[in-house]
Order: sequence, then structure tokens, then C-alpha cells
Amino acid sequence: MKTIREQLESLKATREEHQKRLNGVAQKSIDEGRSMNTAEGEEFDTLEGQIKALDADIARLTRLEAVQSAAAAPAATAAAANQERTFDPTRTGASDVTLKTVEKLEPGIAFARYAMCLTKAKGNHQVAFQLAQRHYPHTENVVRMLKAQAEGFDVHDALRVKAAVAAGNTTDATWAGPLVYAENYMGDFISFLRPRTLIGQAQFRPVPFNVRIGGQTSGGTAGWVGQGKAKPVTKFDFNATTIPFTKVAAIAVLTQELVRFSDPSAEMLVRDSLADCVIARVDADLFDPDVAAVSGVNPAGLLNGVSPTAVGAIDYGDPATVRCAIAALWANWDTSNLGARPAYYTTPAVARQLALSTEALGNPAFPGVTMNGGTLGGVPLRVSQYLANNGGSGGAPFILVDESEVYLADDGSVTLDMSDVASIQMDDAPTNASSPVAATSLVSMWQTNSIAFRAERSLWWGLRRSGATQWIDGFPTSC
Repeated sequence: MKTIREQLESLKATREEHQKRLNGVAQKSIDEGRSMNTAEGEEFDTLEGQIKALDADIARLTRLEAVQSAAAAPAATAAAANQERTFDPTRTGASDVTLKTVEKLEPGIAFARYAMCLTKAKGNHQVAFQLAQRHYPHTENVVRMLKAQAEGFDVHDALRVKAAVAAGNTTDATWAGPLVYAENYMGDFISFLRPRTLIGQAQFRPVPFNVRIGGQTSGGTAGWVGQGKAKPVTKFDFNATTIPFTKVAAIAVLTQELVRFSDPSAEMLVRDSLADCVIARVDADLFDPDVAAVSGVNPAGLLNGVSPTAVGAIDYGDPATVRCAIAALWANWDTSNLGARPAYYTTPAVARQLALSTEALGNPAFPGVTMNGGTLGGVPLRVSQYLANNGGSGGAPFILVDESEVYLADDGSVTLDMSDVASIQMDDAPTNASSPVAATSLVSMWQTNSIAFRAERSLWWGLRRSGATQWIDGFPTSC
């Protein structure tokens, strides 16, 4: 994890590089006694905007560093940077204050360690507490939580949780409840999950679940009226959008041998397998034109029912054809007042081709673009490999979205449940249901010495206005 000082140095180095490029672009036209050409002008404007953004970030971080420096207590020694002083009431004299190692973990690891200890103990909090003390003595939040549960403390008091969440497993409520209550660990998990999803990158309009939002779809008209003449009558059209409850879920099955005998790498396996399943489903469906809304199950893809924009052949060797194709996406917005918060979405392959595209003189045609995104003409470019499956036979989709016109309902947490006695239909498209009951083949977790982890996240999206998404189907992924 970078410090503020390291980030400041990185931003300053980037700014210095941009400034040199800006000076070089301007100096070239000055030396040749001419005005800047189109490519030079675009590069100059892009660099100028990036420098302004960097200056703003540098100023903010400089202020933050000053505030933290003023509030921070001086460290006793450099060697004690990763140690924490604690008071031991059982000791007196100079040894009243002891030094204790503080462990720094990646996001999600504390949550995985809590689940692993409880799993190995088969729901016995006393045994889980002893395992945590033995294997993870420096992960204090895990040790304290399991100790509190082993001694019978109220979990709400221990965590200061505002509201209980219903247990997800009916076979053994003594351990399922604490798994759901542990919201501090849920936050640890979600901080790892969200930045990796398109939902985490986007700036959609947040809304709560189970609300009805009224909207106006057309405006009235007025006219000039002469003396004694009749005044025109007008009308307005309205609609309403209801935000339903929908959720995305995944189950990962691990053998008890893996959980019991593995080294700490199994923590990464538990975390990553669940996160990747949720990411894949969300990113794959967000813009899929073939995903239609199913009431009470899933929202429609944001491109469902949206016809792709017709464009001519796109040639990365001729960046002008790329610009013309992208300009075609904006044509409908020019007369509909859309575009308050625009963003492009595509695959890393398309972004990489844009980043490698050059003008006739060898200058980058789209200097703000990298294979990881960036900006295209000052508009954010967001990428996800899962979008590759949504394009036509000729390539990948290239999408323009007014993010202010997309509703997003997200409860902001992931619930994780575990069971070693459940029976599961081992299928990525299960047909089981509580009603009607279907005759399917089930695998017993108890009989096969396996453990099932289930991750769920409540999520819904939808368009605030029609026309807020435009797209090209089949943007080429290679020259």
C-alpha cells in the first residue's frame, strides 16, 4: 500500500513528464513557424487537462499530508513502526507498557481467517478461538471476536452493529448467526470486491431498494398570444420506475482436507473464488443486450432493446475512422439533452488498440488511453474482459453511457454463509427450487467431506431515461 508521500512523488513525476511533452508539442510548431495541426492541438489540450487534474490531486494530498502530520504522534523509534503500545493491568512499573506486533493484511484476509477457523472448529466457538490464537495471534479482530463468542458475549455489543441480519443456514444457528453479524469482516471483503467490478468503477445514480420513482418523459409547449386570442393548451407525459429486490449469488465448494491441512494460501482461495464468481456475473450481465429483465430475479442488461449504432469500417491505421465511429455514438445525444456524465465502456483488447494507434507522424492518436482504461477525449474509459462476450462476430462492443441516467440499487455488503451438512446441486445452472420440487442429483457435503461457501449481494440497475446508452457492436480488437 502506497503512503501519501509516495503517491505525491509519483504524481509529481507524472506531471513533470506531461509538462515536458506539452512544451515539446508547443515548441515544435513554434520552431517551424506554423500553427498546431489537429493532432498536436488535441494532444496539447489533453495534456493540459491532465496537468490541471494532477495539480488538483497534488494540492489535495499535500493538504492531507499536512493534516495527518499535525495529528500524528511521533514514533519512539523507526523499528517500532509496526508495533502498538498496550497497557497490561497485571503488571507494574516500567513494564506497564508492552509492545505488540500489529499485522498488516490484504483486504479480505481477516474475513477469510475468521471463516476458516470457524470451519475447522465445525462451529465450536471455543475451539475456533483456540485455533485463532494458535495460527493467527496477531490478527486481533479475529481473536477478539471468537473469544467473545466462546464466552457467550452478545455479538451485537461486541461489534456495535445497528441491525441484525437473518441467518442464512437453518441447520445450525449457533454459528451461522455470527457469520452474518460480522459486518466488520463483510466490509473487509467488500473493499476487495468492489474496485474490481465495473459497478465499482462507474458513477451511476444511487437509489434505495423497494421505492417507486416518478419521472417526466415529455415537456409542454407555450406560444405567443395576441390580444383577445385563444391561449394554447399543453400536456405533460409522466412515468414511474419501481426499484425491486434482486441479488447475485455464488457457491464455492472446498474439500475439508484443503481447509484443514492447507497453508495460509487457502485464505486467498476462499476470498478470490467467491469474489471472482460475483464479478463475472455482474460484469457479464451489466451491458449484455441478450439479458432481459426477469421479475424478482434479475435486471435487464443496459443494452437490452437498444439497437447498435451503424458505422462504417474502422481502421486503427487511420484514427480518423475511429473518431468518426465514436462521433456517431453522440449524434442522438446532441438533440436529447443527454450526456451530463458520459463514460465509455469496452474491453482491454479494444483499449490496447486505441493506445497503440498513432498519427502519421508517429504521435499517439489517443494519448489518454491505456489498456486499463484512462480517458478518451476527456471522457472516462472503463474496461472489463467480461464485455468481450457481448460483441458481435467482428469484435467487441464499444459503449457510451450517460452514468447520471443509470439507477443503481446496492446494499453495499456481501453476506457469506457456510455449511458442511447441506446437499447441493453441483451445476452452474441449477434447476432446484423449493416449489415445485424437481428430481435432481444432489451432492452431500457431509458425505463427501466438503464445505460449501455461499456469497450473495443484493444489486439492481436500470435506465432512468431511454437513450442513455449507445453502442457499436463489433469494434475491432486488432489492426
